[in-house]
Amino acid sequence: MGPMEGERGYTTLSIFDSPAVPVGDDALQWVPIRRRLDIGAFGVNAYRAAREGEPVIEDHAESPGQEELYIVLSGRARFTIGDEAIDVAHGTCVLVADPDLRRRAVALEDGTAVVAVGGWRGRAYGSLPWEPIYLAQPAMREGDWAGAAEILERESGEHRETAIVNYRLAYCHARLGETARALEELRRAIEINPGMRERAHEEEAFEVLRDHEAWPR
Repeated sequence: MGPMEGERGYTTLSIFDSPAVPVGDDALQWVPIRRRLDIGAFGVNAYRAAREGEPVIEDHAESPGQEELYIVLSGRARFTIGDEAIDVAHGTCVLVADPDLRRRAVALEDGTAVVAVGGWRGRAYGSLPWEPIYLAQPAMREGDWAGAAEILERESGEHRETAIVNYRLAYCHARLGETARALEELRRAIEINPGMRERAHEEEAFEVLRDHEAWPR
């Protein structure tokens, strides 16, 4: 069920029925609440696990520096935060205020759902480029490189000129055999973030590009 807009300036969305975007290869389901409701004041997303043992929060640290609040809506989840594991029942909140703490969660029951809310203290919220990258992942997993590139172009918006978006576009165009476009996107990625140079040297998809005169040196 998609968003339903009311006549009085409000919108509803069912976290349990709204179509999810599969993330990675481990059955994690992402419901992009912020994007679907066009929220600009804070970050909010939901994650679902159909079965016990499946991930419901991916393993990550908050490199952008956000505080994150997790709310278990249904089922139960085992959170691992740093070196500590805690079992959390529905109706429970977990605040991870330290962005450097690694965190993840797996479902302890079928149909577990978790909402994540994030933001920065003393700073206006701004969306992050991981969202268009997640949206393109299903197409990339299927080898639909043209479809993935189209999603990245369409959904990246203000993040179009960020290193990771340029890099993912370079990857897609390299897979498509579009050498000039791949090299241009890769050049932009490295200009924005020189750390991408080392990553590119290890990327299998770029192997055929490395002897090209336009390869970023």
